[in-house]
Amino acid sequence: MPGVFRIILLAFILLLPFESFAQKKPVIKKVVFEGNATLSDEDLAGQMNTESPTFLDKLQFWKPGPTFSKYTLDNDIDRLKSYYQRNGFLHPAIHYSLDSNRVGRRISVLIHVKEGRPYLVNRIKIYDDTLRLDSAIVNEAKKEFPVKVGKRFVDQDVYQSEDKLTSAYTNKGFPLVNVKRDIQVDTSAHSVDLQFQVKPGPKAWFGKVTFNGDSLVPVKFIRNKLRFSPGDRFSQKQLQLTQQKLFNTELFSYVVVRAQTDSIQGDSIPITVYLKEKPRWSLQAGVGYGTEDRVRVSAEVTRLHFLGGARRLIFNGKHSHFLPFSFDTKFIQPDIFRDNLDFILNPFYIRENETGFEVDRLGTGVTFQQTFSSGTAGYLMYSLEKDRLTNKAAAAIDSTVNPQDSIHNKSGITVGVSRNTTNDVFDPTDGWKLDTYVTYMGVGFQSKYHYIKVESDVRHYIPFNVNWVFAARLRAGVIRPIKGDRQSPLEDRFLLGGANSLRGWGRNQVSPVNENGVPIGGNSVLEGSAEVRFPVYEIFGGAAFMDFGNVWPKAFNYNLERLKYDVGLGVRVKTPIGPIRLDLATPVFENKFRTQFFISIGQAF
Repeated sequence: MPGVFRIILLAFILLLPFESFAQKKPVIKKVVFEGNATLSDEDLAGQMNTESPTFLDKLQFWKPGPTFSKYTLDNDIDRLKSYYQRNGFLHPAIHYSLDSNRVGRRISVLIHVKEGRPYLVNRIKIYDDTLRLDSAIVNEAKKEFPVKVGKRFVDQDVYQSEDKLTSAYTNKGFPLVNVKRDIQVDTSAHSVDLQFQVKPGPKAWFGKVTFNGDSLVPVKFIRNKLRFSPGDRFSQKQLQLTQQKLFNTELFSYVVVRAQTDSIQGDSIPITVYLKEKPRWSLQAGVGYGTEDRVRVSAEVTRLHFLGGARRLIFNGKHSHFLPFSFDTKFIQPDIFRDNLDFILNPFYIRENETGFEVDRLGTGVTFQQTFSSGTAGYLMYSLEKDRLTNKAAAAIDSTVNPQDSIHNKSGITVGVSRNTTNDVFDPTDGWKLDTYVTYMGVGFQSKYHYIKVESDVRHYIPFNVNWVFAARLRAGVIRPIKGDRQSPLEDRFLLGGANSLRGWGRNQVSPVNENGVPIGGNSVLEGSAEVRFPVYEIFGGAAFMDFGNVWPKAFNYNLERLKYDVGLGVRVKTPIGPIRLDLATPVFENKFRTQFFISIGQAF
């Protein structure tokens, strides 16, 4: 009997792995689409819960892949059919077939699509019961319609066209407009007729404006920000612009401008402005560490509503290894002569500690900054500063710099433009950013140096796959001495290398050098980067990048054959203040292998 028991126990132990293996659910190897000529694989995959394993899923072989479910796949097929119908293919034929390996645990899903003939828009009609619509409003709205005659019928285009028509009327004095759509399908002609019935309702004007909420800002100041006056023809757009303008003063944490359409008095609509003011005093402070800057400390104190109005006073202080002291004050007077034109007074004291020099800067800037639209601004700045090269003899730094020039004044004018359409300040994943400026240095006040400096920096962020981002950057600059000057000031020249530049080199190590091998900067710079950023697990991400660039001693002395290149990999850890970044890079085409490692906060660009 004991022998029989041992045989049964041994059989159970031997069969247990096979039993466990058999109980494991099948996983998806890949999902492939066939026959979809109009809608892309990415669009269709986005409608499905049955997903192919990503590249990172495949690398993480210790994790189980996406589980296959026939029930989920059947629902996905219905979702795909509905998606095709919303995009103008009213009778798609979609089915699937499966292919599995020998043990049936890894399944490939093939989606077969027959799109059929698309339905096109045959006619667009806009009417009301009286047939007396304002043709100017209708024609203006139709110019922005995404749905057009002869174009494939798409549900989303119809909804957006309806919204455009509604907005056109609410912006022209008809706050109670009602728009109804009617869709007529001709199955024999594969066409669709669209009709929008418009009931404009009564024409209205802005009425009394009242202010509610927690705010000590004078009502007179708030009224000056209104984009409308009582008695003006009603416009929803003006309400939105007013709300944005009040919010842009940075005095309020909460702003809502609302038309009281349920309280119309005759042909006037009362307007209510709801406000919640920010604290008058605020403090932001931070401590961090980076391989370049080492310990970093920063603090910023802001006083809102300084001397009344929307004036702001900002005190800022920073410290790091390369920036031992940095103190500046900004006084900002918004709308000084016209809307969106700000006056900025910016006195400062900065000490910079670089490998080749240490400089103390004491000066001030006076800036007029015009905001043209959301994300776009231009500025005109006059700057005056006294610079002192300290701790090192100027002649030892650069033989072209006279020792008596170690203390000098600089006075100049800068004109610049910036454009930013990115979706995030700290970690952008979409959009682009442009900064460009021209400086003319040598305007009175015994300015020692005379030169023209031009610099442009453009960055582009393109999302792709799922949460992957391609980021690219290109920067170029030149400094040209004028009025007989032979050299530009040492502290204003271009240097490359480091955590935010050519990452295969140390900080500011890509530069012309003097006879002692000390970097002294150059008058021409060109650099660029390309980076692929991808998710890894929860708050962790990765990056693969390539940088290129160089600095040349003379203005416009670009030699593309002398560009330096590096490649590298990085890790990103998401935090509320931006990603913590770890990058490892090595130069290429240098005939030797060496690495640079950086820890920093924020993306490289």
